[in-house]
Amino acid sequence: MSMTNDELIEELYHKAYTKGFFYELHDKVKELKQNKNIRCGHELVRTAYDELKKIKLAQPPPKN
Repeated sequence: MSMTNDELIEELYHKAYTKGFFYELHDKVKELKQNKNIRCGHELVRTAYDELKKIKLAQPPPKN
């Protein structure tokens, strides 16, 4: 069974929340909406999530 676009958006926001970059994702979606020619909401969220995930993976983990 495949997910609807709204379910996909919800899933990506949930993943971002659990990984600690929910608000960054929201801001990135707004940025992409203004700067790119992406019309579908699920594509905006997926693109933003993928970009932020790459950035987060490249950063060293915080030291305690």
